[in-house]
Amino acid sequence: MADGIDSLVGQLREGFQVDPDALGEHPRYSQYKNLAKAAELQAKRRQDALDRQKEGRYLKLMKLRNLVGDETTDEDDEELEEEAVEVNEPKEEKRLKMRNKYADQLMLSEWLVDIPDQLSEQWTMVVAPIGRRCLVVATKGLTNAYNKSGRNVMQFNSYLPGGYGRNKYSHTVLDCIFGDNTFYVIDILSWDGREYNECPFDFRMFMLDSKIQETPELGQTSKKQRYRYVAADKCPATPAAMTEKMKQTFNYKVDGLMFYHNSVIYEAGQSPLVGWLKPWMMPEILNIPVAEHYLKGHEHYANSQQFIDQYNKKHGHQSQIDKSMDVDN
Repeated sequence: MADGIDSLVGQLREGFQVDPDALGEHPRYSQYKNLAKAAELQAKRRQDALDRQKEGRYLKLMKLRNLVGDETTDEDDEELEEEAVEVNEPKEEKRLKMRNKYADQLMLSEWLVDIPDQLSEQWTMVVAPIGRRCLVVATKGLTNAYNKSGRNVMQFNSYLPGGYGRNKYSHTVLDCIFGDNTFYVIDILSWDGREYNECPFDFRMFMLDSKIQETPELGQTSKKQRYRYVAADKCPATPAAMTEKMKQTFNYKVDGLMFYHNSVIYEAGQSPLVGWLKPWMMPEILNIPVAEHYLKGHEHYANSQQFIDQYNKKHGHQSQIDKSMDVDN
């Protein structure tokens, strides 16, 4: 009897042996684990950013004022010729100084990894056209456009306050996307000498729309203004408003959608309070339908995260979330 039991136990032991490989990590588990961790880190960084906004306001104001303090212009009051002119390179030392001054001054987005709980109540969606991101500075009778690295890419006249001879004693600073001879204004840092970078985003948008409407000549080209200025399309980040917005036909090609927390102030660098999605990602991530033409050309991606990972690798991009994960690992 005892021998029979021992034999049975032995058979059971053999039958219940577990292959060590079977306990290994599921091929997709690491992906989901990292995605969940990234979402958690992004949510935490958002809250930290909101808390941090209460500090350092004086230093940020001084930094903005420094952006409009050293523009170069002719001594006489004559305006530039109507056409935009190529910027002559000054001496190397001065050129580097000016470039460093305007380098890395734009507020940049992060991939929208974590969907905020209060997206509908506290966020705004901004439509970003395909184009060149730039900081537009109008002061001392000139208007200059600087790219992300701080290089002066254009100099011209405009009807922006401070951007032409008759109004050269003021200044205006705008965050824009340039395409099709149009500056699509996505944010306002200052207008006619009044600083708005410390104001919440929803108030900045109210002021931007008001200023653009009060200055209709900005929306037209003329001999004195070669390029147009229009406020970027936007809507509350509610399902109904986003669905309706994505049904619209725009007179430009859409690059992506930016999502701004309504309380975010304007800070240089990557911000967790500004999210970014490609149009074709909207159905998967936010359950927002989009027009068929947005979906074409992306069918070979298993999901949005695969595209994001490949994009970051191709462009050598590492977000603040990735950096935090590297430190924690």
